[in-house]
Formats: sequence, C-alpha cells, structure tokens
Amino acid sequence: MNSNNLLTLIFCLSSISISLEAANLLSSKVGIGDTTDKINYRDFQLSGTKNERDLLWPYLNESNELSALKLDYYHRYQKGPNFKFKYSELQGQYSHIFKKTHQVSLQAGAYHIDEDEDEEVSPSQGLKLSGRMSVLSQFSENLYTNIYLGRGSAIREIFLTGRNLHDLKATQAGATLQYQFFKQIFATKITYIKHYLSGDVERDYFDSEVMASIMKYPHWVRVGFGYHTMDYNKDTANYWSPLDFYAFGPRIDLSYQLNDKLQAYFGGNYNWFEENKIFTGAGYYLRTGLRYGIREDFTADLSYERNESVQNNTSWVGKSIIANLTLFL
Repeated sequence: MNSNNLLTLIFCLSSISISLEAANLLSSKVGIGDTTDKINYRDFQLSGTKNERDLLWPYLNESNELSALKLDYYHRYQKGPNFKFKYSELQGQYSHIFKKTHQVSLQAGAYHIDEDEDEEVSPSQGLKLSGRMSVLSQFSENLYTNIYLGRGSAIREIFLTGRNLHDLKATQAGATLQYQFFKQIFATKITYIKHYLSGDVERDYFDSEVMASIMKYPHWVRVGFGYHTMDYNKDTANYWSPLDFYAFGPRIDLSYQLNDKLQAYFGGNYNWFEENKIFTGAGYYLRTGLRYGIREDFTADLSYERNESVQNNTSWVGKSIIANLTLFL
C-alpha cells in the first residue's frame, strides 16, 4: 500500500470513529448500480451530526442548540469497459441558525482519487481540498430558498464514463426556490446550478416543477408537471455532456403509511426530450421502496431506482438498489 493510500485509510477510519462518538444523529447509505453500457458502481456513505436540526421539517426531539457539527464520509468504486477508480471524500460542516428562519453552513474537507494501477496513468491523484458555503432561508411557512457556492469534486453531479478523472474538479454555484400556494394545495419548485468543470467546461442545470397535493400527511399523493434543461459549452467523451438538452413531462410523488412504523413510497417522472437540437426521444425515472421506523428514533429503508431513455430505437438503462439507515442517539 503506497503512502497516499495509507493516509486515506487512516483519514477515513478516524472520521468514522469521530462521527460515532460525537453524533446525535447517525446515518448511513449503501448503493449498488449498473448501466447497459457496462458501467458498475458501489456507493457508501456514513455521517454523524451533533445537535441535529431540520429548519424546514423540524424533528419532535431535535436539539435546542442553534449550532450543529457534522462529519460525512463518502466512497465510490466504479468501473467500466476501459477504466476503473476509487473515490473517497471526507467533509466537516459547521452550521448555525439565525432568527429561527436562516441557516448558514460552512463545509470543508478533502477528497482522494485512485485510478486503476494497470492503466497507463498515475495510480494516485493525491488529496485535494474542497469547501462550500450555503444559506438556507425560510421567509414564510410557504416559501424558502437555498443558495450555495463551493469548490470541490463533481462526482455526485456527473457520471463518469471515461478515464480522465481530472474532470471531477469543479466550482459550483446553485440556488433553489420553493413556494407553496393555494393553501398548500399547489407547490412550485425551481432549481438552478452552475458548474465550472476542469478543462474549461461549463455546465448549466435548470429544473422546475408544479405539483398538486391530492392527499395530506401521513398519506400523500402529489402529481404535476416538470421542465428540465442541462447544457454544456463543449462536448467531452468522459461523461454525458449534451450541448443543448431539454425535457418535459408529468411527475408523481406518493407515500402511504401502512401502519405506525411501515411506509411505502413511490416517485417518478416521464419525459419527452430533445438533445443537441437533433435527436428526440422519451424516457422515465422511478424510485420505489419501503421505510420502517419512526423518524425521531430509527428508520431503515430499501429502495429501487431505474432510469431509462430511448433515442433512435436505442435504449439506455441505469438501475440501482439503495439501503439507508438513520439512528437518533
């Protein structure tokens, strides 16, 4: 094991230990997935939060403290027909709530990339620093915004299909606006994210939706319509990077409480889309699963995700299984 690998291992093990000792809330996530173009991946995430609070959906037993500390460890292993890599990330976060309606969060950490040592590339890219600042504001019961700016890895926003892992580096800026109206029967949400990726690549992401609630908590059914665009200023072979992509179609989100502790949920959308002003197609995304437990105590859920699109009679499918576990201490 080389020195960089050893440093990463010690770094990650210490982060898990600190999380377990210091957290009021522990959460973990494991996922496995594959695509029809023979790309496979495994995800693992472990985080611990001291003085856990949720500004938009308060816990019944959440901390009275206005400040919170969080440690988060994330790892991905991914391989394809001509590449393989391991990615590890450790982030620490401090957040503070002002006037009960505004939450400012500061995040700092590092990430590490190991490429396949059999390839003709450097086996280790070394540790790289990352940071982020975000401001979550609730202006009324029905309106909130979330604005952030950061520098780090974009592995959770782009899906690599090639070997040049330097494309992971990015400067990110984003904003989300959500508003509920008509006595909360209708809700609209708008999200915009700008990425400045390595190699002078720029990415614009926009998503908007209007949803109507048919049922209310603890059961709910929300149906509506969404519009989505994602544009790059240049094409790259290392990940999907359309120069001009837009999609629109119906969306649904539903949840049903089977008993005091068991919940079934389903969400998804169907889209018609156009890419690079040439190809047109259709596709869908769905996620379904079961959740067991009580939010303020313990929850465990298992879900299945599937994403499929068809262009020129050619189908692409990505699917994954995800397990989540949260525990209040």
